[in-house]
Amino acid sequence: MAPQSHAEASLPPQVTIEETRECDRVGGSGNQAIKPSSIKRFKRTGKRIVKRPPTCKSPFVTQCVKQFPKILHAHRVVADYALAEIGDPSKILCEMYGMYITREEISCLNAGRWVNSVIVAIVSRMMNGQQAPPARTHYFDPSFSVILTNLKTNATSQVIMDRCRMYLDAGILGHDLGTCDMMFIPVCENNHWHVHFVNFAAGRVEILSSLPLRRGNSISAATRRLSMAINKALHAYRIHMDVDVSTFVHVQPHLVQQLNGFDCGILALKFMEFWNGVTLTTSVAEDKLNMYRLQLVVELALNERNTVRDKIMASCHL
Repeated sequence: MAPQSHAEASLPPQVTIEETRECDRVGGSGNQAIKPSSIKRFKRTGKRIVKRPPTCKSPFVTQCVKQFPKILHAHRVVADYALAEIGDPSKILCEMYGMYITREEISCLNAGRWVNSVIVAIVSRMMNGQQAPPARTHYFDPSFSVILTNLKTNATSQVIMDRCRMYLDAGILGHDLGTCDMMFIPVCENNHWHVHFVNFAAGRVEILSSLPLRRGNSISAATRRLSMAINKALHAYRIHMDVDVSTFVHVQPHLVQQLNGFDCGILALKFMEFWNGVTLTTSVAEDKLNMYRLQLVVELALNERNTVRDKIMASCHL
């Protein structure tokens, strides 16, 4: 028999050379403990929990969020609160300038709805309030056109002054309309909203409409009569005495046209907001009309003059 090596002689008699080599292969060398080779190791991976946004109570707001994903969260929440179908329809959501808008009334800003006169009236007052004095532009309440239309052709100056006092008296308005170069008068005729715009600097009456109002090559007779009534009312209050509005050139600029029977009110408000007497300072797009509606809901609810603004913000947790 061959003599044993030094390494073999140092092993305990019960451990063979093959067993030792197997232990070295599995457990490693040195003093490390032997680890069974059958153990499997799994990599731990963290999962990110994505919180889904709450379902909107208003189908219209849901539609807007899908169409315009960049709508601010606060605006979505306020619009959803205002237009929620399950809310109290008599709840006042906007109160300013001596007028108020209930949830039922503000629901006219949903898609497919015709804008009512109280919305147009308050927006007109808001536009007047945004101007720095002296005001060069005046936005009338839509009821002014109703008063003018119902004036008789032989009405005396006193009758005209009595009926138009709240619209033309400088003491009530807080400024003199004689300083204004432009006047916007929203008109609802045959269930269609348009704007009768008096441009004193250019000597024109511009009809801002999302539908053609011309009859052949001339403006409608109702538009002519309204211009005559405007001239009488202004002269009764000695406003722009050096001009005759009834003789102004009447034109209808080519503006974006509505594709349905209910968007005329929103477009009329946009025309009032952006028309400068020559063109629209900001383009108005047909595919953004729902966005304009939602923005108007938010603007009415969160306006600083709105006396119930804080209550709305508290209800929306803002």
